[in-house]
Order: sequence, then C-alpha cells, then structure tokens
Amino acid sequence: MIFREDGTIQYTLKRSKRAKHVRLHVTRTKGLEIVVPHSFNKAWLPSILEKRAEWIRNAAKRLRVPTVGEPLERIPNEIFLTALNSTYTVKYVTDERINKRVVDAQKIIRTATGLLSVECGGQILLPEDACEADCIELLRLWLIRSGREYLPEFLEEVAAQVGIEFKKVQIRLQKGRWGSCSTRGTISLNARLLLLPQHLLQYILLHELAHVRHPNHSQAYWDFLQTLDPNALQHDAEMRDTWQHIPLCFSM
Repeated sequence: MIFREDGTIQYTLKRSKRAKHVRLHVTRTKGLEIVVPHSFNKAWLPSILEKRAEWIRNAAKRLRVPTVGEPLERIPNEIFLTALNSTYTVKYVTDERINKRVVDAQKIIRTATGLLSVECGGQILLPEDACEADCIELLRLWLIRSGREYLPEFLEEVAAQVGIEFKKVQIRLQKGRWGSCSTRGTISLNARLLLLPQHLLQYILLHELAHVRHPNHSQAYWDFLQTLDPNALQHDAEMRDTWQHIPLCFSM
C-alpha cells in the first residue's frame, strides 16, 4: 500500500493552512499521508521521502500496512478478543434470521439508522445486504459494547490490587490513545484493549491508574509505575507494535 514493486513510494499529499512543517503519518487504512504548508514546493518531496524511507518502511512494517496489490481484508472471518481468550465468528445472514435470533442474543447492536446485528453463541451476525461501511460500523459498536461490559470490571480489580482509587471510567473507541486519566480521576479506556494480550491490557490499566497519583509523564511517574509493574518499560516498548493485533475494521 506504500512501497510499489519498483520501490517508489505511494502517498497522499495534503496541503494545510495550519501546517508549518512537513508531517508524515502512516496508517493501516490510508497508507502514507503527507501534510505540508500551502507554500510547499512539491519538487522537494523526493529528497524528503529518500531521507525518511527507512522510517516509513519501519512504520509500515510495525502497523502491518498491506503491500500494494495485497487484498485489503477490512472485515475478518473471525475476531479474537485476546484479553478474554474468546473467538467470535463473523457471519453474513438475512435480516429475517437476525430478527429471529434477537430473543436469545447475548448482544443486540443497532446503528442510528436502525441497522441490526446480534451476537449469539460466539457468532456475530451481520446483515448480508448491508454495505461494508455499515457492517464495519456495527462491528465497532459491538466492540464498544463489549468493552463497556468487561473493561470497567478489569480496571476495578487492578485498582483494588494496587490500592488506587479512581472516580469513574469511560469506554470509547479513541483514535490515537489506549487510555487517559483526567485530573479529576476519570479514566477513559479504548475498547480496542480487548484485542490486546492480557499482559498489555494489564499494563495500560496500571499506566492510567498511576496517573491518578502523577498526572504527567515525569520521572516520578515512571518510577511509581515501575513499582506497580516492574516490566513497565518493556511493556511500553511492546505497545508500539500493538496494531498488529487489531483487525482493519477496528483501525478505521
């Protein structure tokens, strides 16, 4: 998706009135985006791309960005919630079948437009006539619902273990953060955490709980975090590669 067969780099160029410098951003679904000031001369790009080629290649590898020509599977056949050790099969069925399973469904998911999906017996049933974008929205709503079901309980258990109290917890699908903690003690967690290995989920929970005591990333914060998790620095480094655990439908 970024490096073509001839070695040249595929990218999207955006000009921004707010941009003061050239910014390179790699995502799994959009590939390489380059944001430049309006006055930027496009003739300067080859030199910049040559200098940043190794960084781009490493970022693409870390995020598992599909190569040019590789099928882009946005919706997988199975979704593995690693933190729960649970696998869910994704199936496309008729609206009639979905409606029949509502009664015994573990989860009922509905979009703002009324599109319906259900989770039943380890299966996520998606409407076969819906477009890909609508199915992705249903899966994202399902993941948020799952996060709200499990993540608050996980956070409470870890908080009790380390003796740190927080005010409340929110579950969302943040774009760039795995979690955050406000100065008032409200912890926000990314529903994608359910897709991570348990030890990394544990690390993020401790990371945010440590912010209740130290609302910054000072040395005092990291020292305190390492009293809660002796392998905090190693786990923090592992978080750089976490997108390999995230299906594309949850990366958008």
